[in-house]
Parts: sequence; C-alpha cells; structure tokens
Amino acid sequence: MKIIIKKILVATVLLFSFTGCEDILEPQVFNQINASEFPQTEADILAALIPFYAQFNQNYGNNDPTRQVYTFNFNAHFLGYSWATSIQTDEAFDIFFFPESNFTFGPATYNTNSGLTFYDRISFVARMTGLIDIIEKSDIPNKELYIAETKALRAWFMYVLYDFYGPVSVRLDPTTLADETPLARPTKVEYVTAMVKDLEDAIEGLPEKYNGTPNWGRVSRGVARMLLLKVHMHEKNWLAAKEVGQDIINMGYALNASYKNVFSDAQNDEIIFAVPGNEGTGNIWFACIIPGDAKSVLGVDVTRGAKYKLNEMPWSFYDTYSSGDTRLETIASEYINNSNATIGRNNGLTGAIPMKYTNYVPSENEGFDLIMYRYSDVLLAMAEATNELDGPTGEAQGYLTLVTDRANTTANIPVGSFSSKESFRDFILAERGRELYWEFGIRRQDLIRNGSFISKAQARNLNARDHQVLFPIPANVIIEAGGVIEQNPGY
Repeated sequence: MKIIIKKILVATVLLFSFTGCEDILEPQVFNQINASEFPQTEADILAALIPFYAQFNQNYGNNDPTRQVYTFNFNAHFLGYSWATSIQTDEAFDIFFFPESNFTFGPATYNTNSGLTFYDRISFVARMTGLIDIIEKSDIPNKELYIAETKALRAWFMYVLYDFYGPVSVRLDPTTLADETPLARPTKVEYVTAMVKDLEDAIEGLPEKYNGTPNWGRVSRGVARMLLLKVHMHEKNWLAAKEVGQDIINMGYALNASYKNVFSDAQNDEIIFAVPGNEGTGNIWFACIIPGDAKSVLGVDVTRGAKYKLNEMPWSFYDTYSSGDTRLETIASEYINNSNATIGRNNGLTGAIPMKYTNYVPSENEGFDLIMYRYSDVLLAMAEATNELDGPTGEAQGYLTLVTDRANTTANIPVGSFSSKESFRDFILAERGRELYWEFGIRRQDLIRNGSFISKAQARNLNARDHQVLFPIPANVIIEAGGVIEQNPGY
C-alpha cells in the first residue's frame, strides 16, 4: 500500500481526467475514455482506486478538480465524518459548538460547493460504477479481484452516505452515467439491497485479509464482511448480522492481549481495517485534542506539532469507566504543562484527553495506522444480535465478557445487567461506548440503533429533534433537482 500511495498524484489526474461534471447533480461522463489507452495494466487499476482510498486518509482533505472544491476527508478529525459524528454524542465535546454538535444544522447549513458536506460523495459512487464497467470490459489480469475491490469500496461510500442521509440518488447503472437527468431517491429496500449485493459479490472475489502483507490498507474479505455486518446491524437484521459475524469469527481474528497495544502493534490480529500512516502521511488527531500549553500527556512528549484542542471527552463519559479498566491507559485525566504543573479536572482541564494512540509523537507531519474496524466490535455486535434474538443467554454474555475480561472489568459488571433483554441491551450499548470510543462514527450509529441518540442529546440540554437522526440533503441539491430529489422529513 505504501508503494501504491506514491502514485496518488498520477491517480488523481488519471481518474478525474474522465469525469466531466461541474455540479454534484450532474452525472460523471465516462464515455470519453479511450478504451485502448486505459486501463492497460494492473498498476493502472490500482492508481485509479487511490482517490477513493484517499478519502479515508488522516489529513484534512484535498481539492476535487471536477468541482473546484476542497473536500474534507472522512477521517479528518476537524470537519471530517468521524469528527462530525462523534461530537453529536456523549463521547465527545466540541469546544467550538459547530452546527453538528449543537444540532443547529439545516438544509441551508451545507452547500455542495463548500466542501463541508459529505453528500458530494455521490459523485464518487458514480465514478466507481464507471470504473467497474471499464474493468469488466478490459482484459486486465486478475480483473475479478479489482471488480470485487471496487464494489466493496462503492458499498462503503454508499454506507457512509446512508448513515448520514438515508437512501440517496446514486448511479449504479453504467449506462446512465452520461444522463444529465437528476435521479429520484431510491427506496430504502432498493438502496440496502444494492449495498448488500455489492458486498456479497466482493466477499466472493477478495482475499481473506491483508494483515502483515504489502497490501495492508486495501479492502479484503474481512473488511467486506465487516461492512456487511454494519449494514445488517443498522437495519436490525439480527439473524443476518449474526451469520456474518460468525463468518468473521471463523476468519482467525483475535483480541490483542492489551487494549493499549491494539493501537501500537502494527497490523495486529485484532485490526480488520486501518488507514496506513507514516511520517509522510500526516495526521491531525493529536492537534484536535491536546491543550495548547501541554508538555506531556500520558508520558508522551507533546511539545511538537500544533495543539489547538477542538474536542475532548466529557467527564460524564469518562466516569462510566470503572476503577481498574485498562482502557483508561489510553485516556488522560491530567497532563503536564509547560511550567511542569499537573493540570487535571480540578484545576483547569475541562474534559479528558482521548489519546488512544499513546506511542506516537504528536506532530501534524507524522501519521500512524488509524484503526477503523476491529474484532472487538464484532464480538460486541454478536452479543447484541444474540441478545435481540434470544435474550441474555450464556452465548450472548460470552461474547461480551471476552471484551470485558481484556479490560479487566468483568467483575465490575453491575448486578442485574444480565437479568433481561432490556437491561443487557443497555449494558452492551454502554460497553460499546467504552470499548470503541472515537472510532469512525460508531457511537452515533449505536445510539441511533438503540433509539437513544436524540434523547441523550436532549439530556445534555441540546435542542435535538427526532428527525435529526439524519442530516438534511443540501438545499442547493433540492433546488437544482427541481423537485425530483425529496428532502429528508422534518427539514
């Protein structure tokens, strides 16, 4: 993957050279490609995939030359998808009170020409539809692998869009790519069926996993199954989710013996997907969480790099961890400032510092493998699905206690947590929060699935309303579509 990343500039030019839209509502024009010139080699295909993978990078983002817009990446922790979802929940506090965090957003808040919306990823779905068609018609070796890889990525983008907006008007038929007519939004069933089909097709054509290989950072069968698990959990298709979860369990993933080491042992067996990083990739994780006067956090020298602390973990969430929980080794309740004074919750630290990646020197010029999906998520999903199907059985409890045993908290599970389906459901939700804090939008998804996303926001004195489980379709999209694309209810 590191070799592939070096081709990003070439890939961007290559891919965007055959996309002809100036507006998000216009189709991507692929019929101007000279089929005799592209693609000629497997390297061409890999290069064409890079702009899609780049959307998960840890830095801020990049310019989209098709629309002359700077687009923020999914994983940028300032104005990125991960950030925008975490700050809507109880696990993160946004010091600057952006619209996402205080639920003051509406259709006019976002414009597809601003780069601050994720709705524009619809165009990426169209690009992948065209790329799949091109590969299918080519004579490239191993083209089945690349078709599977592109389908997995297309489904991933569709899932992010679905999580934010519900079903959206994506183009999945390559014969429609030159059609300038706006598409009406599909039904929920149609959209979910398309995602599931892409992922099931991808599972058939992808290698098992890439841990410990030069291809680390590419989607594998494990990633496709993880995404399929996410889709089924989103839809509360508990039986289907459990079947996919069991498939993942059978693949040989395993919990790392140490929670802290999950985020420092590169490509360990707990990681299903991570965005590769090194000194050249950059990151803004630390800059967004470290106080400006910090010298040392959890024993890590943080004097290098920017420190503007946009986000923190509220003490109310921090206090849900019990004494002795090993996950607290990755969350700082105090720090050493430049005057060598210890600053904690009683003398100026307004929220905990979720370091997570404790063995990296914080600097905007030093990236690290940013974990997006891992095996403990699967085990907790299996506990949840089993509980919803059969109640708090020994099987359901067993999946959960594998995670709490590692955290050294099984003995601290409150009495009554296993007494009913409802009480176990609540405990699983809380445990998922403690285990998976600040990981790629997971907390928001969990709270919405649990039905407590809005009520928990209201309990924090926010004016959150029921329809805000989805974001609005940008106003300019609705206007330019001339009534063909419907707004989400409530906006």
